[in-house]
Amino acid sequence: MPISRLRTLLSFGLLLFLLLSAANPVWGQSATLGRGLEQLVQLYESSNPKLDVALKPHLTSPAGELLVEVRLAPGADAKQVIAQLSQNGFRLQAISELDPRLMEGYLPLSSARVASATAGIKSLHAVQRPVTLTVGSVPAEAAIVEKADVAQARGIDGKGTKVGVLSDSYNTCPNPKPCVTNAAQDVATGDLPPGVVVLQDKPAALGPGTDEGRAMLQLVHKIAPGSGLGFATADGGQVNFSNNILNLRRIFGASVIVDDVVYFAEPMYSDGLPARAVDEVVREGAAYYSSAGNNGLEAYEDRYRPISFARLQKLVSEGKSNLDLAGFAAFLQANNLPTPVSVQSFRTDDDGISFTQRFITFGGNVISFQWDEPFFVDKVRTNYDVFVFDENGHILDPNDVNFPGFYTLDDSTVSDEAFKFLVLPIDPRSFHRAGGLVSTTYQLLIANMNDGPARRIKYVNVNGLGESERQNAPSIFGHAAARNGQAVAAADWTILNFPEDFSSPGPVTILFDEAGNRLEDPEIRRVPQVTAADGASTTFFGNFFGTSASAPDAAAVAALVIQSAGGPGKISPKKVYDRLQDTATPIPLSEDRAHSGTEAGPVEVSASGDFVRFGEYFTVSVDEDTKHTIRSVSINVANTPTHMQFNPSPTRFHVGIANGIDPANITATYSADVKTVTLTFKPGTFGGGASFTFGLSVFSPLEGTTLEDADHMENAVVTVTLDDNSTRTGTFHVAPKLPINRFTGAGFVNADKATRD
Repeated sequence: MPISRLRTLLSFGLLLFLLLSAANPVWGQSATLGRGLEQLVQLYESSNPKLDVALKPHLTSPAGELLVEVRLAPGADAKQVIAQLSQNGFRLQAISELDPRLMEGYLPLSSARVASATAGIKSLHAVQRPVTLTVGSVPAEAAIVEKADVAQARGIDGKGTKVGVLSDSYNTCPNPKPCVTNAAQDVATGDLPPGVVVLQDKPAALGPGTDEGRAMLQLVHKIAPGSGLGFATADGGQVNFSNNILNLRRIFGASVIVDDVVYFAEPMYSDGLPARAVDEVVREGAAYYSSAGNNGLEAYEDRYRPISFARLQKLVSEGKSNLDLAGFAAFLQANNLPTPVSVQSFRTDDDGISFTQRFITFGGNVISFQWDEPFFVDKVRTNYDVFVFDENGHILDPNDVNFPGFYTLDDSTVSDEAFKFLVLPIDPRSFHRAGGLVSTTYQLLIANMNDGPARRIKYVNVNGLGESERQNAPSIFGHAAARNGQAVAAADWTILNFPEDFSSPGPVTILFDEAGNRLEDPEIRRVPQVTAADGASTTFFGNFFGTSASAPDAAAVAALVIQSAGGPGKISPKKVYDRLQDTATPIPLSEDRAHSGTEAGPVEVSASGDFVRFGEYFTVSVDEDTKHTIRSVSINVANTPTHMQFNPSPTRFHVGIANGIDPANITATYSADVKTVTLTFKPGTFGGGASFTFGLSVFSPLEGTTLEDADHMENAVVTVTLDDNSTRTGTFHVAPKLPINRFTGAGFVNADKATRD
């Protein structure tokens, strides 16, 4: 290279360095890129086509800018930081009213590294999309079953109160498709009142919404038609969401506020920003109701029981696992990751141990994984990672364009956030077809990367459809468990003796105070507190299912209670909560809804889990000491609590795991009334010690869903026919029931009673 050209390049480089140094005086102390942002930047910098897939679970603008959460260092000047960031393309969206050191805005990935060197920034975090908890003239089904029509007949219609709703959007859904009505049309038909106050609709930069907030407002209007209605978006990040919680109280003057969202990064063991906002508006006089969530039993929580990585290597070499550790080592090296210090040892049914958690996805699933350390108070000392392997033991690189999923690999001791998230869709390279379903099986390896001290781990599959090998932990988290708010479970308005099986159970255990100090005694929050109806009609959502629908119903009943007490200011939020709980109709349930079963002679038949079409939902096993073989096993569901029936389609029945019998020797037939399924075995093939699991379609005809917790099988009658044609019978039983329980709280709200006391 000619010397003159070299000098020119060096001079240009020096000038660039000086310019950057002037704008960013602490270039050498870049802020942390957390919550997957480092991976996104690397994908961008390497022009990896996987970037589009990795960005999907994140909030982005149409121009491809990423919404980031900016955390300032103590003593930093927010105005100076914003001015410097703006030079790098940052567009401010919100500054937290509760914590002015926290802000959100759009940032091009191309500028992230330079922006991270801005003086005064402690960390930059990618913001994932929040989840809304959904699954002619509008009929008033919920108003009727919740007895609001009786209260309305007495003049209790919410007059003088205001109800504020937070969801994705109010009037940004394209009309006429996919939304067949818009807000003006709903007002014209009387499904919404005139004058709905919209403080902030979903920003255009985030793209069109589903107008779920408008559907929620329709439900409120049917129960409390006299209430004034307001809306503010919950989208745009936790800062914007929290500010809008405050604004609905302080600007709109809401007597009751309700939302139906959750952010994956909301803490599980402490209160995050949205929970603090909930507590603040309640302190200011507003009752607050949140969707409990649609996570059902899909949560795992346990004590961390470490096995050293060296021991794992030895056990794998002995054939105790199919993990390809050589491939895993190459993956770690390629991603500049250390070898894990230890991994979780999972308990197995036969009192053994496993090193991975099997996770089967039947669709898109996003998992929030956390552990017992507080967020953003400089007290995260442990770095856990969850590594994803396929069913054959091969590591799946989150940055590989051929892997359709994604998962984060931040160093949490640097990002100061005890959180990782995983996206696990069906993998077209590795899937199974059975029972009319397509599924992919993953293996999750939970690893402590630095031998940090945290020893309580948990993940929740948020609003997804998957089955963990071990689950049934409480699945409510985040602001739905705010100390001074109320979480609302859902029950289909046509079936009031069971909650929806996707409705999330509690309780929530809080381990840290706001400063991050571990509590001497954990705070157990008994959520959900009440249950309300879902499945009611809306003008454009059709039948609106999910705790997204039940929460506004409960909030509307709260507005009726406030009116009946003399209006806003005449009754405290706590007394409103007490009214709804004290007058609710209990829904007795077992604390363990995931298991039921019976014995019929030498045969045991059981149900486990919450998805009947899963091939391991039912188990049939024969006592190893019996001298008989089994001709047939029949299950009759006519007397089950929700009067279930079977789908006789031959594609629905499928065997999952079989021991001692060939699945080809099992035949399923159905009675004419589809109330009985009979499993017939080839003579002499199903005897002592043999067992198999199976899935099929059994459901309540009022709902049609095959998401059924195992306790729905209560009172099912099993008839076993032995090889000598004698029969034995048994009836499915469940664990003892409690009227107030972790699935439905105090029970189903009753507006008539609540407004009379």
